[in-house]
Amino acid sequence: MVTLLAFVITLGVLITIHEAGHFAAAKFFDVEVETFSIGFGPPILKKKIGETEYVIAAIPLGGYVKMAGENPDEPVKSNRDFYAKPPWQRIVIALAGPVMNLLLAIFLFSAVYTIGRYIPTYRIKAPKVGFVPANSTLKQGDIIEEVNGKKVKTWEDFEKIVALNPDKTLKLLIKRNGKEITVNVKTEKDNETGTGFINVIPALKPIVGQVAKNSPAEKAGLKKGDIILKIDGKEIKSWEEVVNIIKSSNGKVLTITVLRNGKKLTLKVKPEYSKEYKKYIIGIVPKIDQTFVRYPFPESVKMGFKEFLSQSSLFFTFLKKLLTGGTSVKSLGGPIMIAQVAGKAAKAGLSSFLYFMAFISLQLGYFNLIPLPVLDGGLILMFLIEWVRRKPLSVEFRERFQQIGFAILGFLMVLVFYNDIMRLFH
Repeated sequence: MVTLLAFVITLGVLITIHEAGHFAAAKFFDVEVETFSIGFGPPILKKKIGETEYVIAAIPLGGYVKMAGENPDEPVKSNRDFYAKPPWQRIVIALAGPVMNLLLAIFLFSAVYTIGRYIPTYRIKAPKVGFVPANSTLKQGDIIEEVNGKKVKTWEDFEKIVALNPDKTLKLLIKRNGKEITVNVKTEKDNETGTGFINVIPALKPIVGQVAKNSPAEKAGLKKGDIILKIDGKEIKSWEEVVNIIKSSNGKVLTITVLRNGKKLTLKVKPEYSKEYKKYIIGIVPKIDQTFVRYPFPESVKMGFKEFLSQSSLFFTFLKKLLTGGTSVKSLGGPIMIAQVAGKAAKAGLSSFLYFMAFISLQLGYFNLIPLPVLDGGLILMFLIEWVRRKPLSVEFRERFQQIGFAILGFLMVLVFYNDIMRLFH
């Protein structure tokens, strides 16, 4: 129920803002607006105010603003018809929807930083390597300074670059034992999302975050919040040491000394082999320290705009890699994925939900600027050509343009629904 409600609220707000942009621009240029609809299909609610009928329809996957004289093949009946207006005004009307989504993204990002939110502390700190596989060129304690010549200040910066470079070799400048050296690291590709990842985790403290039910750890008496001090007499300073010792135990009983509520306790636990993870485990995960980030209003607007620019850069980098084959189409998602993530974001709190809405609003704004029919970008392209040529486009050109565009959009719709369904099965 939460997922459904979050999905409806997200799409409702984003679609309303988008169509309001078209509506306001049309009114500004004195174009008659016949219908303002949120959703498609049979109307649930409708009310006529002045010349415009306002509608809430049954299928919340879009919306539209119907203006008088929208059909270019029909003769202009009034100076208030859409096609009675010069091309540059039609461009502004078409552009207003996506621009409103982009402005909403900035507003929501700023709101998130005003309200404040908890984020994992390691993500805003220098990218210090914790656990790595034995055959990795990276070592525990390495601090990553650059990736392919680009400086990275936080673990979040590093994650973003890796995600956009699946199945690639990255050149890393790292600091190891006080010296700067260069190493090459091969990324892997997530089969579900198509994004890149490296089997490396950040440096974490040896504090138990969760204990799995019926696991060896639970049976031995380990509890959430336990600080692991020693394993088999060896002093423990990081979570990575815990992982390494358990992994190499071969199922041998381990003696673990923990600090709980100021008291030291000694427990014995027998690791079990996990077929899923292909290593010995005891059923514990680390505690992830959280930092509450909040800024005063003027600074939050600055941070919101900075986040907008960062996400915009990621969008265009991803789009470029998608078009050039550098990123898998499996990373694309549709309504089902949006609904799933909306539900999780809503359960995580107001800030997480607003951040998710800002992210989707940004994606929606830029996606609608792609020059394909049905999308605002397609209309803008045709109006630009008409403006430059100083005469209307031919019927043949418009029909061919629409046929190609519909074919591409149809393929994309099938693809994203296929990806969404496959994620459900996984």
